[in-house]
Amino acid sequence: MSTTNGPPSESRRGWLLRILQGSVAVTLAAVFYPVVRFLWPRPATSSGELEVAAPYRVDELRPDAQGKWPSPFNFGGKPCLVIRTPDDEIKAFNAICTHVDCTVEYRAEDGDIFCNCHNGVYDLNGRNVSGPPPRPLEVYKVTLRGESGKEEIIVSRAT
Repeated sequence: MSTTNGPPSESRRGWLLRILQGSVAVTLAAVFYPVVRFLWPRPATSSGELEVAAPYRVDELRPDAQGKWPSPFNFGGKPCLVIRTPDDEIKAFNAICTHVDCTVEYRAEDGDIFCNCHNGVYDLNGRNVSGPPPRPLEVYKVTLRGESGKEEIIVSRAT
């Protein structure tokens, strides 16, 4: 009895070729997606809510024992950063970096707002001063209500 050991069938070879091509395509997508996200800034954001009371008062806007300032809070589905500038002015910003979806933080020792993802720096007016951020931060209106020194911080969209 004789058996023929010819070349593998075309359907098997085609199947293996498609698997290889798919693997290469997935690998290329995994390599180039972060590069494209880095180079292509995200669209400008706008918050949905018109007015929100911050979860802390003016007298609580100071660093804790570890030197950390109060965390951003939710303002219409986006984080909102409230800061107390060195000249005692209260300001509020959309806390999402305009480059990618990273949350910015206030650095009182440097007098700026900083994004850890790609070293983006904003001044205390929300303007981008260095790094890759293409646009300034969205600035919110701040209104103080209540007893002097312990005012409630009301954040609203600037109109």
